[in-house]
Amino acid sequence: MQSKQRKTSGVSQAIRQTMRSFKNGDQLIKKGKLGFTIKVANTLEEREAAFQLGYQVYKDKGYIKENTSELLVQNYDADPDTLILIVKNNENKIVGSVTLVFDVKSKLPAEKIYHSELDTLRSKKEKIAEISRLIIDPQYRNSKEILVLLFNYLYIYAYFIKKYTCLAIEVNPRHTAYYKALLNFRSIGNERACPNVESAPAILMYVPLQHGKEEVIRLSKLMEKEKNKRSLYTYFLNPEQEKLVACFLGKQATPISAEEKNYFGFSDSTIGRAVFA
Repeated sequence: MQSKQRKTSGVSQAIRQTMRSFKNGDQLIKKGKLGFTIKVANTLEEREAAFQLGYQVYKDKGYIKENTSELLVQNYDADPDTLILIVKNNENKIVGSVTLVFDVKSKLPAEKIYHSELDTLRSKKEKIAEISRLIIDPQYRNSKEILVLLFNYLYIYAYFIKKYTCLAIEVNPRHTAYYKALLNFRSIGNERACPNVESAPAILMYVPLQHGKEEVIRLSKLMEKEKNKRSLYTYFLNPEQEKLVACFLGKQATPISAEEKNYFGFSDSTIGRAVFA
């Protein structure tokens, strides 16, 4: 009964709006200023703001229960390898965010229900980074630029900075066709109830990061009229710009500090005051 009451998230609406633009032949991103900036959350204030937006979005969707801290903090947030990207509007407000969890010390979020599928990827020598806590402020649900920025920059960080080979993500089964069309993600495993989001249905998808690199290089060599306007890779930065962004992100990435861990409730014996298991 609860699933029928869940609202459509900003990300879901942004994805649908993007697909609608493709069908209508609209220009996805207009030339000129986007009005948004993207960076790594590397201060307590920025991490807290991202956790607050995550809490609001997930609570409205019925994906988490209310908690007194009003923060969506996960155990992987204590890992120094975890990266949080944030998109800000021209008023310096965070309007979108995504978290990259690397298959190092922390268990990937999908491990709970897709352990064997992740092991299949690992057996193929894939280094997996999982996309988690992908959120867009509902007020910006029509801002397709936010979606492009988040996916473009997480790809650059995972591939060029961390040297990982594969992205994974748990998505609502209704969205699998979108991820296939927009970024060439592939399904792996069957639909399952995901405990991380109050048992909402999920399907694990993945895409080799090498595919993103090849698409960016291929598209950069094509004339504008020859490009596939239905792929998000068309709107990614070109290879020369990628190098600059990789340098920019590498300098910004700062591991969570001991003081921040303490502030968010992490310790040697606990995983965080707002963590849902």
